[in-house]
Amino acid sequence: MTLRLLLRSLLLALLAVGYPVLMHLLLTRGHWPAATLLLALAPFALAPPALWRAGLRRSALALAAALAAAAIWAWGALLRQPALIYLLQNVGMQALMAAVFGHTLLPGREPLIAQLARRIHRDDYCEPIARYARAATAAWALYFVAMGLASVLVYALAPLAAWSWFVNFWSFVTLGAMAVGEYAVRRWRLRGIRHVSLWQGLRLYWQRPQQPPSQPC
Repeated sequence: MTLRLLLRSLLLALLAVGYPVLMHLLLTRGHWPAATLLLALAPFALAPPALWRAGLRRSALALAAALAAAAIWAWGALLRQPALIYLLQNVGMQALMAAVFGHTLLPGREPLIAQLARRIHRDDYCEPIARYARAATAAWALYFVAMGLASVLVYALAPLAAWSWFVNFWSFVTLGAMAVGEYAVRRWRLRGIRHVSLWQGLRLYWQRPQQPPSQPC
């Protein structure tokens, strides 16, 4: 691992830990509504640059203008209830992740985890792996849908502090539990088939071209 990659990984880890901790403190203390709102809005500002780098410049400019207009128009209302924009951010992210997994389950598409498995296993990719990969992709899509619904329910029925604990801390616990559980089920269902670590899998996914259709094991 190069020094640049190590520093980037450490920065991402710091942001992943520091952002929810800071949001929880701001939401539960309630002393700095403007700072809370700005921090909650910050992730929305990442979308236009991402579209711009992807070559979708008109979409990037349109989205940036729409976000700026919405923020200016609703600033007063959101300032009185900054947790609302954080709820929208959280539910929006869960919905996005559900769509990322779910849309690959549509007819004529290859499930997202199957795409990764095909590149990991290459010539060893076979029908049992394909069946499991499809089921795992559906399970992850349902997980993100459930987490989005749970966020709305906790926000509506529980105190703000409880909801903040849920979205900033317990959601990561459930994410880790889901990942560990899926890995355990995969090792059990695909016994005798080579497995790789998450890091190796992601590296192989980006380095290897797509392989031919699956063969019987």
